[in-house]
Parts: sequence; structure tokens; C-alpha cells
Amino acid sequence: MAQRPNFNRTRTSTFRPFLANDTNQSNDSNFTFNRNSFDDDPDSMFYLLTALIIPSFLCFAFLFYNFIRLPQLRTRSTNLLIICLLINNFIHILVDLPFRLYFLFENRVPFSNPTYCLIWTCYDNILTTTDLLIMAFTSIERYFSIFHHFFLHKHERLFYHIPIILCFLVPATWYTVLIFAYPCQKTFTYSTFQCGPVCYLTSSQVLVNIENFGFFMFPLFVIVIGNTTLIICVIIQKASMKRKLRLSLWRNNLRMISQLMFIAVLYMSIYVPSCILLIFSTYVQRTRFQPWAAYVRSNYFIHLKYIVIFGCPFMVLAGQKEMHQKIKNLFARTRCQRRVRRKTDIHPLTMMNTQNRKE
Repeated sequence: MAQRPNFNRTRTSTFRPFLANDTNQSNDSNFTFNRNSFDDDPDSMFYLLTALIIPSFLCFAFLFYNFIRLPQLRTRSTNLLIICLLINNFIHILVDLPFRLYFLFENRVPFSNPTYCLIWTCYDNILTTTDLLIMAFTSIERYFSIFHHFFLHKHERLFYHIPIILCFLVPATWYTVLIFAYPCQKTFTYSTFQCGPVCYLTSSQVLVNIENFGFFMFPLFVIVIGNTTLIICVIIQKASMKRKLRLSLWRNNLRMISQLMFIAVLYMSIYVPSCILLIFSTYVQRTRFQPWAAYVRSNYFIHLKYIVIFGCPFMVLAGQKEMHQKIKNLFARTRCQRRVRRKTDIHPLTMMNTQNRKE
């Protein structure tokens, strides 16, 4: 039997956090970082992601089925961006997860081909960035939907169609041009994730900063500040609504932000720690935690983003009140069918049954 290679995962895709990947010990402190302590169970990430596939797919299927069958949900303006998030994450699972799982299990990429490596890195980065940008814009859209509804309705095309196109077009153009056309020496290591770092990230710190701030930190900042502001404004709004006897409208606004809040908390739970690790590993100089932060982010958080992708349909489902009723009806129908089966079951006559009847 062939021996499996050493587990050697290296950050190679979007938001490369630390250029000195081989640093094991900080030069400015006595803090020693031991990578071996992190590699005791290298397959744990593989089993974690594998365990979440089936529940997530079932939830995706249930949501897509109901959005197709219920036009009132599909055509609702507040659900448009949510549906875009679901579609983007579902496509990400289909085109990226099989290759990622293969690497996590075999410790090498599926195909030792430079073109394949570049294509995989390209669409993984595009889909990840698109997801963050759509979520950031959803936070802005929900504020206008609650507090400036008439303005939003009047400029619907400006606030829905154009931003959705830009959320995909901007990262697609950026990564396609830089990954395939940037003039630099490309090298490929097939035993590392996505064949090693793309060359423009190792040759230009300016491009690294643009990606980190424009495609990661800025949308994450919008998600955090936007949702925090939204909660504060809705709470403040309650007092004025109570004086005007319009609490029903306030409850409707609260339900609208709760739909988004479930998703926002999920995104922040993974991407905020990842952003903190990025800052410590790249922009905070002479810190003893710099090698540790770089290693943890580059080897674990690039896969933990699938917690967001797998969890997104469940958070969307938690905010869809109409679908809750369908689930209740489904369980009620199942219980009713079981009762009917019990009543209509024909039990064969036995000697004991006949004796009991005679008595």
C-alpha cells in the first residue's frame, strides 16, 4: 500500500495573509510556534465538512423547492438578494467542495496540471468574494427597505439589479486578469492547497493590500456596522411607533431584520476571527503571535468558510416564517398518516386472540 504524504496545507487563494510562510519562531520574542501540535489529526477538517454535506443539501433543496413553488416568496424584494446568496453558495459547493475534500484526504490536488490549478484558484476566489459583497450589500439594502422604503421602490433597478451584477463582475474581472494575465513567474506545487500561491500575491504587496482591504475587510466592515446600526435604529424606532400606535409595523420591521440577522451572525462568527488573524499576521509587526496567526488562518480558516456556506440555508430558513408553517404542516400530515395506518392495520388471528374473544 502506498504511504500517504505528509499533511502539508498551504494558503494559496484569496487574501493571502502572510508572505513568510515558513517562519516557525518569532524573531522578536521567546514565543515558539510548533506546527506539529496542530497536525495531530489532519483529517478532522475533512470529516467535519463531509458530515455537513447531506443536511446542507437537504436544506438547500427544501428552500429552492419552496421559492419555486411559492411566487409570493420568490418575487418579494427582500428575498432577492437572499436567493442570490443561496445560489452563489450552492454553486460554490458543487464546483469547489469535491476538489477541496480530495485535497484534505489525499494531501495533494486531484490533477497535476497548471491550467487546472489556476482555474480552481480563480473561481474559488470569485465565488468567495462575491458572497461577501452580496452579504454586505444586503445589509445596506435592508436598512433602506425599512427606513426609506419609498426611495428604494422608486430606484429599484439601482438598488437591486446593478449591484448584483457588480458584486460578481468586479471580482470576476479582478481575479481573471491577475491570475491568468499578470506578468510574473508562476510556480506550482501539487502537494499544497490549490498548487501554491498565485504569483501576483508574492510579487506585489500593493495587490495584496487591495485584496485584503477591498475584497475582505471592507465588506466585512459593512456587514458588522450595517447590522449593528440596523438593530439600534429599529430599537429606537419602537418608542415612536408605540406613541403612534403602529406597533404592528414595528413588529414587521423587526421580523425583516431578524431574517438578515441570522445570516449576519453566521458570517461574522467565521470572518471576524479570520480578519483579526489577518491583521495580526500581516499588518501588526513584531508580535510574537504573528507566525501562529498566519498559520491558523492560512491552514484552517480557508476551509472553515464552508461553515458559512453550509450554514447559510439553515439561517435563511430560520428567517422565513411561511416555510415554518409548511414544515409544521408536513410533520402534522406525517403524524396523521401514522395514526391512520395504526387504525387500518389488520392483525392476523392467533389462537390467543380467538380464546380471548370466546371468553
